Amino acid sequence: MATQRAHRAETPAHPNRLWIWEKHVYLDEFRRSWLPVVIKSNEKFQVILRQEDVTLGEAMSPSQLVPYELPLMWQLYPKDRYRSCDSMYWQILYHIKFRDVEDMLLELIDSESNAE
Repeated sequence: MATQRAHRAETPAHPNRLWIWEKHVYLDEFRRSWLPVVIKSNEKFQVILRQEDVTLGEAMSPSQLVPYELPLMWQLYPKDRYRSCDSMYWQILYHIKFRDVEDMLLELIDSESNAE
């Protein structure tokens, strides 16, 4: 009987920047594409970002993306947070890589908790 190797989730380094390339596609500093899935509940606004290689279309300008519910860019900040181009903070709740699939869950921090 063959034994199966146990798979363990990795904890990869967070991208330093994520900026929008086209609707529903972000790029990091290594030109890896990240696809967002928005989750809204009564009190929370979350987004799952999955790193997935996709064929990139033409880059879109900010004016072509209006209105868009997600920030056009995120910058990594201390304390496992991203600061978006609208100066809001997003907490990194988890970031894992499992069986070559990388996922990151971000949650918008309410403005009262945004103090640095």
